[in-house]
Amino acid sequence: MRLHIQWIPLCIFAVLCFVFASFGGLAGFVSLFLSCFLPFYALFSLLYLIVSWEKYAWYQSFSTNHPHKGESIHFEIHLKNEGSFPLTGGSCSFVVPGKEQRLPLPVGFLPGMEASATYTAEIACPYRGTYVAGIRSIQLSTPLGIIRPEVHIQPQIFYVLPELYKINQPVETYLTSAGSVLPGAKSGAGDNSIFEYALPLRDGMPAQGMLWKRWAATGIPSCAVYGEARSRGISVVLDLYPCSPAAAGEAEKLAAEDLLMSAAFSVVQHLAAQRIAVHFISGGAQSGLLIDSEEAFMHLYERSANIFFSDPAFPASAFSGESSAILFSTRPIEDLYAAYKKHLLAGTEPHLFLCPPESNFVREQARSRILQDERMKAGSRSLFYVADVKKGVREIGNAFR
Repeated sequence: MRLHIQWIPLCIFAVLCFVFASFGGLAGFVSLFLSCFLPFYALFSLLYLIVSWEKYAWYQSFSTNHPHKGESIHFEIHLKNEGSFPLTGGSCSFVVPGKEQRLPLPVGFLPGMEASATYTAEIACPYRGTYVAGIRSIQLSTPLGIIRPEVHIQPQIFYVLPELYKINQPVETYLTSAGSVLPGAKSGAGDNSIFEYALPLRDGMPAQGMLWKRWAATGIPSCAVYGEARSRGISVVLDLYPCSPAAAGEAEKLAAEDLLMSAAFSVVQHLAAQRIAVHFISGGAQSGLLIDSEEAFMHLYERSANIFFSDPAFPASAFSGESSAILFSTRPIEDLYAAYKKHLLAGTEPHLFLCPPESNFVREQARSRILQDERMKAGSRSLFYVADVKKGVREIGNAFR
């Protein structure tokens, strides 16, 4: 609790007390009354403030503590005078996303004054991120406003996580690491000393490379995928390029970032469910987190609300050529063109999932056709997709079909 004291009014009040006290007895009862009135008033004000603090009740409620993207939270504040007499005045300060507001505390039991008050609001959560809502402070005041106690309350923090899309297609066939060999693809071409990951056994796969111990431990029949010495596995690279709000409105910017996050995390979730290890790299970092289980994915997913698109650094890790990478980016194609073409000619180009803001989609799609022609000439079979934000998470399924 903090005490806010208005020093100038307090000094004036103290001077008046001293002046009236010096008049005591000089004019009989009147001067005696004046000399005693202000000290008694000060004592009464403090006791009244303490009683009012005890008699006020306030609480807040939320319809959910774990909102999903696109969901709304029903928020209520209840303020009540639980005494049987009017209380001193005060205010309740609270926040909803984007603004701070104040409500007067109900004095009650006076003509035209309510003994309770309720405030309701719908808090929309249209985008991934962190939302703050709830009571921030309660402040009371003595009748003359000289002393104002205030208690601070931590508002509720809501973390809205990316929407996940269930991918039914074998994404791992897109992300086979450079030089690695799927069971039955090129018999004998891989290096059996370099184990990359385990792939669940499917119809038509040979039983060569069966991982018997893994089958006994997990109950899932799996084959080993081996690679060449230059392979370092699978990488999912999330480009944190900040879209300019000037070029695309704030809503467009957030919508593009949300779809990109959903796509990246949906792919990582799919690979984790298949027990295929993947390195998750964000921004311009050269190394990332190893996600090799559903538990590791959930640990990353629960922290995803704190990933911000504020790193303009070029995602060089997607173009290292040392691993099979899929790059998720809102960056314009022209920024990626030089690096992509260089690796396209070398046959080490990354897979691309691009998600431009809605107002830039037509332009980026037209530019992608130029690059698609060069990909056909080079015989590229990597993933290259420009997502339309207006179609939402369906674009994730369209890309990996």
